[in-house]
Amino acid sequence: MSTCLRSCFLLAWVLLLCVIFCNFASISAQNRRPKNVQVAVRANWEGTPLLLEAGELLSKEWKDLYWEFIEVWLNTEKDQADSYTAKDCLKRIIKHGHSVLREPLASLFGFSLTLRSASPRLVLYRQLAEESLSSFPLSDDIILNNAGGGISKNEINDEAKSDHLLVGINPKTPGGKCCWVDTGDALFFDVADLLFWLRSPTRLAGDSFQQPELFDFDHVHVTSHTGCPVAILYGALGTDCFREFHVILVDAAKEGRIKYVVRPVLPAGCEAKAGLCGAIGARDSLSLGGYGVELALKNMEYKAMDDSAVKKGVTLEDPRTEDLSQEVRGFIFSKILERRPELTTEIMAFRDYLLSSTVSDTLDVWELKDLGHQTAQRIVQASDPLQSMQEINQNFPSVVSSLSRMKLSDTVKDEITANQRMIPPGKSLMALNGALLNIEDIDLYLLVDLVQQELFLADQFSKLKVPHNTIRKLLSTVVPPESSTYRVDFRSAHVHYLNNLEEDAMYKRWRSNINEILMPVFPGQLRYIRKNLYHAVYVLDPATLCGLESIDTILTLFANNFPVRFGLILYSTTFIKKIEMGGGDLHLSAVQIDSQTEDLSSLIIRLFIYIKENHGTQTAFQFLSNVNRLRMESADPADDAPEMHHVEGAFVETLLSKAKSPPQDILLKLERELTYKETSQESSMFVFKLGLSKLQCCLLMNGLVIDASEEALMNSMNDELPKIQEQVYYGYINSRTDVLDKFLSENGISRYNPQIIADGKDKPRFLSLAPLILGGESVMNNINYLHSPHTIDDLKPVTHLLAVDITSKKGMKLLHDGIHYLVAIHS
Repeated sequence: MSTCLRSCFLLAWVLLLCVIFCNFASISAQNRRPKNVQVAVRANWEGTPLLLEAGELLSKEWKDLYWEFIEVWLNTEKDQADSYTAKDCLKRIIKHGHSVLREPLASLFGFSLTLRSASPRLVLYRQLAEESLSSFPLSDDIILNNAGGGISKNEINDEAKSDHLLVGINPKTPGGKCCWVDTGDALFFDVADLLFWLRSPTRLAGDSFQQPELFDFDHVHVTSHTGCPVAILYGALGTDCFREFHVILVDAAKEGRIKYVVRPVLPAGCEAKAGLCGAIGARDSLSLGGYGVELALKNMEYKAMDDSAVKKGVTLEDPRTEDLSQEVRGFIFSKILERRPELTTEIMAFRDYLLSSTVSDTLDVWELKDLGHQTAQRIVQASDPLQSMQEINQNFPSVVSSLSRMKLSDTVKDEITANQRMIPPGKSLMALNGALLNIEDIDLYLLVDLVQQELFLADQFSKLKVPHNTIRKLLSTVVPPESSTYRVDFRSAHVHYLNNLEEDAMYKRWRSNINEILMPVFPGQLRYIRKNLYHAVYVLDPATLCGLESIDTILTLFANNFPVRFGLILYSTTFIKKIEMGGGDLHLSAVQIDSQTEDLSSLIIRLFIYIKENHGTQTAFQFLSNVNRLRMESADPADDAPEMHHVEGAFVETLLSKAKSPPQDILLKLERELTYKETSQESSMFVFKLGLSKLQCCLLMNGLVIDASEEALMNSMNDELPKIQEQVYYGYINSRTDVLDKFLSENGISRYNPQIIADGKDKPRFLSLAPLILGGESVMNNINYLHSPHTIDDLKPVTHLLAVDITSKKGMKLLHDGIHYLVAIHS
């Protein structure tokens, strides 16, 4: 009995030790896992098949590529037996995608596919599929018993209609069908029903008002004809039913009987019927690329060690007690000892040497001087710069010693120094083929789209046999200015500037580095740079309400330190009318002027010039503001223009505290002697030459003609900002460049004529130039051209002339095809 109890007791201890050992082993195994934390953002919809996503990506490049990909996949579907894993299927999909693409577009196809950027488009097709099924709520009994060519709307059971669309999950079809055809009046789940519908002329004609709605993103077969009944196939490439429906619908589209459309959808429960490659990606949850985060946990503790033992040849660690899983200079000695246990002594001695060299290998202060440049050089010269940047970033303490010993290239140092002159420290810029990108707004998907557009443009150049070196230059070329960016060259002595941001003392605290304009700021925030980047010159008649109100706007913005250089060009409307009455002669001697009377505008201009020359520009601007204030203080200032007493009172008030002699005497002398009369007339003549007198009041923003309102001023500054930034980025504008002279020298015109230079607001009318070339008796002058609706004024590079005999069948057919072509372009 005692022997039995002793045996049971020993057995219990053995079991307990086994349990403890198993738990310890599991804990040790868990401790050996990588100490990383990974966070992924998953989509709120079910996964979508990669095969269908590949078709959407190809359609985005060119609509015909979608149908080419379908044919290539169907013709090689028998090779799917060689694909046993998801990786093999992915390689096969990418291979077939590359077969219909040209380089360099093919290089981005695989990346876009793994990014799953086309998945939202397939979710949209799911919603349309649910809408199609909910419009015809069917039961299994109706599907099995219906043999009359589909399910009509008279057989619909309204109680089974869905309450809402299920966007995030795959649609569920009645009877487990994986494909169906929607004609707007019926759904066909069987090929026999579809064939019966195609062979029935009455049903095929259908009601045009019941045809399903098509969208721009729909896949319409290239052989489809406009005006034919629409047949939409809902299904997934890879299923047998898709192949059967596709073959029949393609033949019908080629015969001109239907308009064939495909909306790729893999219904629920059809994953097995789609095959391995057709269902890959559909069963897994979708992680959104570009939003994942990985936190790599590393032991960065520093250990105090005595290296004297190493110098005496004594090892510092015992492999039985020391944790050897920690990395030392890129070596994990625990794995090395597992592979070569017979060399334990030599391996540990090598580890001790590395540890001792780490402790004694200190860096002096002067060795850190070029460490940033050396790190940049290591990254730039690496075969994989991104991988090198990641390794240095995550293991900087272990590589800092080797980085400090690297010989720094003068070329790299000069390039970094040049970049630092353009970009302030701590700031970053991103450019794609020279085009600046906003780092704050860019994301992975938008970046891929931009790269795709650039590659597509490069591919178009390649088709023209343009050399690759030339293509790179073309992609980096600055876009030429449009016709609306032509600027009026107003540079003249008749421009009266109120301020100068580069020289006035009130702006001396502003930054003078023009590269500050490249730095991101909050929306709506102005950039206060001590540089004349914006020249706002108002062209106005000082005796008009618009002109005086513009003066108040200028002074208000000037008082608020607006970063704009303000200026004035004054003219007299009365004097310009006399010029026009004289036939537009630009010589002052030819203008008939009554010396006894003078218009109010000319008087204000002469008084303005006198005050500017004797008391400064700001006092002259204040004189114009006083005129407007006295006008507004009158009885009815809303519609009244300024009068003579307003001008005289403003002149006296302005100079009362500044002039040495009484202002009244100065005013009488100026009125009697007509001082500065010629200068005033030359200013009006200058405005007449520029062609700006008909605009009453206008603003020249760096030469661009805009409205004189404050809102227009702000909008024009926002429009000019990217143009100036681009010029600064490319180095065309620096701190010594006169921005106004540069713009007006490149795109300046001497006269503004809106009838010649279109401002983009008025659409040009279509005008035939045949009479000017062929003469007045040519038959081409009597031709009436047909245009697609609402396109009569659009520019058309090709003109089709049809010479047909409408009494013949062949001629009528040719005329019908021409009209059908116009309708097809519009649709």
